[in-house]
Amino acid sequence: MDIKKNVHSSSDQLKGRFLGVVYNYTMHGVQRDEAGWEQSVSIPLLQPGMFGLMDQWDKYLEDFSTTAAWLPHRYQEDCHNCYSYTLRFINCILATEGKEQLDKNEFTEKFVVPRTRKASKYITLYRAIEEHGFYVIDHPDQEPGPSPGSVLC
Repeated sequence: MDIKKNVHSSSDQLKGRFLGVVYNYTMHGVQRDEAGWEQSVSIPLLQPGMFGLMDQWDKYLEDFSTTAAWLPHRYQEDCHNCYSYTLRFINCILATEGKEQLDKNEFTEKFVVPRTRKASKYITLYRAIEEHGFYVIDHPDQEPGPSPGSVLC
């Protein structure tokens, strides 16, 4: 689990590249990485129309990351880790906005699971195309088309 701090560039976004810094918490404390997270799944938290808050979130993230709670010696793999770092940051933002905070299960179900499912579908599609050169999918919810030789008016 990590927090990505974007650097805006529409041409790079169109090419599928991420420019910015990934904040993550490890046994070495808070890390700020500019590379090495290319295979990660991004979970957007800012809704369209709220991008004006990004600079404010960036300041909150930097301030949050420098608190004593995230020093290296406090890291515990099972309970005080990158996931708790991410969730606690999100809950701090929600609290400042007067919104209800999320517990671990709510955050996982609402944000992580849907993105993971979508990533899994794309990986399956990619692998099938890589192996066979194509991918066929049935659309059971579509109505069958006209039978051969029939005429639609």
